[in-house]
Amino acid sequence: MRTKSSTGVPAPASIVDISEPVYGALCGYAGKINGLLATPLVQANLKLAASLDDLLGAVYALIQANQLGFANRTNRATSICAVEALARQIATGDVEVDKRWLAGFYFNNALFRIAAVCHRVLQIVLTGKDAGVNKYRAKAEGLYQGWTGGKLSMVHGEVITLKHTPEGVFSGRTVTYDDASSALGELLALIEFYTAGRQSKTQPSARAPTP
Repeated sequence: MRTKSSTGVPAPASIVDISEPVYGALCGYAGKINGLLATPLVQANLKLAASLDDLLGAVYALIQANQLGFANRTNRATSICAVEALARQIATGDVEVDKRWLAGFYFNNALFRIAAVCHRVLQIVLTGKDAGVNKYRAKAEGLYQGWTGGKLSMVHGEVITLKHTPEGVFSGRTVTYDDASSALGELLALIEFYTAGRQSKTQPSARAPTP
């Protein structure tokens, strides 16, 4: 059951209904993370365990964003008037912010985590000099037959835009909520392939560096 804050805005529930497709998928990802943390390869590699810790944060952030009513913003710009009003509010010490802004905050948090963990995991799976995310992703797709990272590529591109362009995503996003959730699934699938040793026999073996 949801509670209400002092402003009357519904607060995120502490328990979600995993029979709902969105929450079912995200909670399922948390279950996969739990299973991976128990594998000998992950337990022997603190770098991979730390990556899963940050990835669980992305799962949580997407759950919070959905509970707060996140809406995809692929065809509209940010409202600066709303940002100004929020800035004035926070300046007075009132930090109980609008739920739509907070939903976007959690969504951005998830995107940055997914992109960061993607790069880190690719470096673990494909040892050697850093070749960049896109080249690494293509190499991983060849190494692990049946694995694709198309949604991860989209998330990486969005984060690059947020980090390295003057406008960021002011005019609109290119990544939707479903894209972000699917990218999480792709990243977990890659880690599962790696821990299970399912690389193609025609490719050189990839092992994690010692922690």
